[in-house]
Amino acid sequence: MYPTVIVSDRDLALMNAIEVVFPEACNLLCRFHINKNVKAKCKMFVHPREAWDVVMKAWATIVDCTDCEAFPKCVEKFESASLAWLIFLEYVQNTWIKPHKEKFVSVWTNKVMHMGNTTSNRYVVIYNVYSYVKDHFVD
Repeated sequence: MYPTVIVSDRDLALMNAIEVVFPEACNLLCRFHINKNVKAKCKMFVHPREAWDVVMKAWATIVDCTDCEAFPKCVEKFESASLAWLIFLEYVQNTWIKPHKEKFVSVWTNKVMHMGNTTSNRYVVIYNVYSYVKDHFVD
């Protein structure tokens, strides 16, 4: 029995290995680590601090988007919020959105049974599996 879904960091060597060893598995990317990286870049480039909340809220709408038709609008909203900080905007587009959106945005990740697991953090995974089973299978 092989895993059907694997959540990992954006370690390209690991992602390549997963593709070779488990070719049938869907490799999702850890949202916790993505958000951590995006937030760090946001703090580095986006000023004043009040703008962080606006930019990160727009980022969250991308990650949590559940509708294919709404996705371009979420990206557009994020681009508008980030336009004053082009280095940050290009980082997010070129590192996350363009190459990997199918591996962390809800509209695509919800197509595979991941039981609410969107992170590689073991403690969060255990809680998510417990919550999913309780909500879907236990009366």
